[in-house]
Amino acid sequence: MLLFLFMKKAHLKPFAISTSDLGEELDMSQQNVSRRLLLLTDQGYVKRTREGISLTKKARKEIASLYASMKRIFEEGQMEIQGTVTKGIGEGRYYLDMPQYKKQMKKKLGFEPYPGTLNIKIKGTWQREQLLQQEPIIITGFKDKKRTYGDLFAYKCKLENHECALIVPLRTHHGPNILEIVCPFNIRKKLGKKDGQRVKVIIW
Repeated sequence: MLLFLFMKKAHLKPFAISTSDLGEELDMSQQNVSRRLLLLTDQGYVKRTREGISLTKKARKEIASLYASMKRIFEEGQMEIQGTVTKGIGEGRYYLDMPQYKKQMKKKLGFEPYPGTLNIKIKGTWQREQLLQQEPIIITGFKDKKRTYGDLFAYKCKLENHECALIVPLRTHHGPNILEIVCPFNIRKKLGKKDGQRVKVIIW
């Protein structure tokens, strides 16, 4: 929706369109359009007036960032994700200690992961959505007598020239704006990373 409004130059002047017409353009129901517009307004991406719909400065920055990332993907075959280090809840350590996951990671990623993840908080969720469109390395889930453990999607990456992997659990208590990185060493200790510091991850 943001891209459609951008193409209609809503970042320059209000774009006058009804929710029903917008739904026809985007192939979605009027109710769905209204919900999405309300959400985008609440998130600060859109302003609605009598003159029409306008994109905010925040929306322009998001689209520019998306363009830059997509440009790098097509030109370099790589994807760059930026975010800030944030404190985890210990979930990664629990799962990475399980031999069923650990053995697969060693075989499929080429290293045995240190039992703990570096959590990265990204701005918005579009980077995660882009990531999920890439072909993942699947770490297969399993069952034991107590419960079922879901699949993990893994993507090889580099963090400050160190080969690591970005893990996306299909079941997690983290929100969609949190990504987890595993390495064969204690990332925080080796790189001296603290909460709030920015990091750049290159997916390849």
